[in-house]
Parts: sequence; structure tokens; C-alpha cells
Amino acid sequence: MNAYSPPNVKHSGLLLMLAILLVLTGCGAKEQTDVMFECPSPTGAKVATFYRVSTGERPGDQEMKLNIRPADSAFDAGMRSFSFRHGYDAVIHWDSESAMRIEYPQGSEVTNQENTVFGTSQTFSSIDTIQMTYKELPSTHGHFMVEQRCF
Repeated sequence: MNAYSPPNVKHSGLLLMLAILLVLTGCGAKEQTDVMFECPSPTGAKVATFYRVSTGERPGDQEMKLNIRPADSAFDAGMRSFSFRHGYDAVIHWDSESAMRIEYPQGSEVTNQENTVFGTSQTFSSIDTIQMTYKELPSTHGHFMVEQRCF
């Protein structure tokens, strides 16, 4: 009686293929951030950055986000006050230093929406608030056909 049995080639090949697929899947999931545009507040003390985060090439692999920060601070893509999927554009209105309106494509899937931002997306201040209002607008395939996106 032999205690050694040869490896099952059929199962070894399957395991190798699964390992290769896992490696390839992990390589394709690299996150990429692209700044679309920035809008300064009326006094220039704050900046609203509208940006896209992609983890793939499909529309569902993209999320649009809004970051509000002090003008003298570096952009941090991990901090956001508003985000959505299945829409690719926005129009930002700074009504004052403490009030902002965001217009985004109708039918978008909102993934994060703050009605009040305390300080900015990247800071916290209970006395320096920004009141946020949001409005869905009809769009052309998730895009607005406008020249200006900052008001």
C-alpha cells in the first residue's frame, strides 16, 4: 500500500486559475480621483471642490463628490459633504459664505448628503456653519449643457 497519492492535476489547475483571477481583479480596482472643478466662496476663504472617484470603467464604478475646505488647506479626497452616483455633473451656487445650493442630475443615486456642514468637510466648527440645499434638475445623460458651473 502506497501512502503517497499524486496531486489531482484537474484541481491544481483550477486553483491556479482562481489565484490568477483574484490577482487580476485586485489590479483593476485601483481608485482614481479626478478634480472636475473648484468654486471659491464669495470672500475666497473657502473652496468647494467637485471631483470624481473611479474604481473601474463602468458608470456604477464612479462616484461624484463635493469637498468644502478652507482655501489655505490641501484637498483631501477622503472628506466629502455630498456625493452621488449615476450622474456626472453639478452646478454650485455660493449664496453667501454660510449658504450653498447644489444642483445635480435628476435620477442620480445620492450616497451622502449633509444639510449643514460644520466648518468645512475637512474641519469642524460649531459656530461656522454652511447651510446646504440640494435640487435635482433634468440633464442630458447625467451632464448639464452649461458653460458655467460656479456661481
